[in-house]
Formats: sequence, C-alpha cells, structure tokens
Amino acid sequence: MLAFSCVLVLVLALHDYAFGYRISTSLGQQKLILVYQQNHSGSEVKLHLNVSTITLKINKTGQFVNTGTPTVVAQQTAKTNNIDWSYKNVSNYTVPSDCQNWCRQRKENSSKPFFLTAVLLVRIYVKDLAQLTTRELRQWIYYLRYAGFQHVYVYDAFVLKNESQAQALKPLIDEGFVTYTDWSHKAYPYSIAGTQHSAYQDCINRFGHETQWQAAIDIDEYPFSPADQQPLFAQRAIARFSEKEPDVSELTMQNYLFLGKPLDDNKHPLLIDRIWRRTHEPANALVKPIYRPSHVSAAIVHHNALARGTSRSFPVDQLRMNHYWGARLQNWGEDTPEIIAKTQQDNSMESIVKTLQSCIGQCVPNADFVYKKQWT
Repeated sequence: MLAFSCVLVLVLALHDYAFGYRISTSLGQQKLILVYQQNHSGSEVKLHLNVSTITLKINKTGQFVNTGTPTVVAQQTAKTNNIDWSYKNVSNYTVPSDCQNWCRQRKENSSKPFFLTAVLLVRIYVKDLAQLTTRELRQWIYYLRYAGFQHVYVYDAFVLKNESQAQALKPLIDEGFVTYTDWSHKAYPYSIAGTQHSAYQDCINRFGHETQWQAAIDIDEYPFSPADQQPLFAQRAIARFSEKEPDVSELTMQNYLFLGKPLDDNKHPLLIDRIWRRTHEPANALVKPIYRPSHVSAAIVHHNALARGTSRSFPVDQLRMNHYWGARLQNWGEDTPEIIAKTQQDNSMESIVKTLQSCIGQCVPNADFVYKKQWT
C-alpha cells in the first residue's frame, strides 16, 4: 500500500504539470522506468520499479527537479495491477536532459496519427529580398519541434535545380521528422492559387489523415505563446482551446511583425535572436490558420473554406504569430523614427533562444546545421 501511495503521488504531480515525459535509468540490477504521456485522448502511465523511493519534484514550469539521493522506505514487495514494486537501496539516479524531452531523435512515423503538424511552401534562392537561407529553414524546423509540432511537410517550390533543399533536409527526412515534396512543377510562374493553395490542398489530400491539427505557415512565421514558453506549448494551447470549444475546426494566430535593424548575424545566427522589436498590436488581418485537415473543403492561405465546424482566433496572450518579416521593408538599414514609433522592445523569446542554443548538441547533427549560412 505504501508503494502504491508513493506512485500515486508522483502520477498526480505529473498530471498537474507534465505533458509528456520518460524517465529511464539502470543501476546494476536495479532499474527504474517511468513513462508518462498526457494528450488530447487522455493519460498513459507505465511504471517498472526496482529501486528505493525516489523523490521527484515538479516545478511550476513542468520540469523535473533532482532532489538528490533516493531514500530507503522498506525492504518489501507489493503487487498492484500485476506490477511488481520492489524497494531496495541505490546510490543515485539521473533524469534525462530536458532537451531529450522534446527533440529526441527517433522515427517520428511511429507516432501516427500526429496531434500537430505543419505544412510549408518554400523557395530558397539567393536573390530573395528577405535573405532567408537554408540555415533559417532548418532553424524554423528546429523551433517547431520545440513548440510541439510532431512532423513537417515541406513543399519545395524551387525554380532552378541548384535551389532544391532535398539534400539539405536529408537528415530530417531520414529521421522521419520531415516529409519532402518536390513542388518545382508548380513553382513557375508562381501564383497564390496555382502554387500555394495547391500545395496546401495536396498536403490535406495526401497526408491529412495523418494528423488531427495542421498549421500552414512560412519560415519567417513563429507560433509563440506569451503565457507559456515551455516545450510543446503549441500543443497545450490547441488542446485547451479545442476542449473548451469542441466545434472549432480552425484556430487563427494573429500577426505581430518584428521590425528593426537586425543584429549581426555572425554573432546572432538564430533569426529569432536577431530582431527584438515588434508592433504594439497585430499589424494586419493576415492571420495564419491551425486547422483540422478533415474539416477543410478548400485550402486557402489565411482562412480555409471549412466543410464543417467554426473558425476562431486565439487570444493573443495564448498563441500568436511572431512574424520576422519587417526588416526587408527598410532594406535591412538603420532604424528610423517611424520604425521606433510603431514598435516596442520585446524580449519574451529570450528563454526559448537560450534553450535552443543550449540543446543544439543533442538535437541537431551539429551546430553548423542551424548556425552556418548556406543556400542548399
């Protein structure tokens, strides 16, 4: 009974704060494996325990706190639901890196159906005024993984063969996190309907059954929650909103432009670490949607045509879009009084930037993968 109570306390704590964690450690003959996952369909808990009691505290941000050496409570065995709980003394234990909780390298296809995915239409080319390169494309995918996106469908609308991003994305394709589609046959001449809408519709037709929710966004558009900067925040925001309003089929993110002269990209290679001023309010009505693919009758850039359900906007304090687009308006030049007047300093991405920087060694093949400027 004592064993079951200890486990129950731990599970309740996890239920309050954690969205999905796995703890696993092996110490000689003694082993602890704990798997906890909470999502839209409920919770799953699996425990195998052959160690002394381990005290795990969950802080307010949902992270595990190592409280030190486990303590012995009893030399006993209790069986509950066919699980053998044995308590023996061990000297120490480790909790996996926070990075691995959201970016662990694994075959993503085993997780289908996904809860949240993204579709991207992109062309990376040297003469692009925005100067968004292969580096920014991979940074954006890296960020989406942190936000809780489980898969990304990339539609590559290259015009010249040397613009293709297939080789640059190969590690992510091989890993199973990216599905790559050559969209060059629709790239030229470009049109919103013939190139962009058709890509989004193709993704719904071919892959819509693989996911409950999907976002159609660009590589300079970053979903962001002012109220929640912890990993997987986008999943939590969608789950909470759709639980309150189950008839919703589309959730739109309002558009905050990030403007101003970027910092030196040699010192600040991450795009989201280069521009720190944003508009006071949403800049315009050009929202971007997160939608249920099965409820869409026709894909459109800002608001889909829905076969059923309703469209709602996220409150901007729950989920918004940080749009790193504005610097091209001033040709990457010095800040002007007009830019300063229409913007304010916004450092709310700072904690995410630090986490992404610290996790590069565990989450991407190497630092150059997201730091080195390249075009293919």
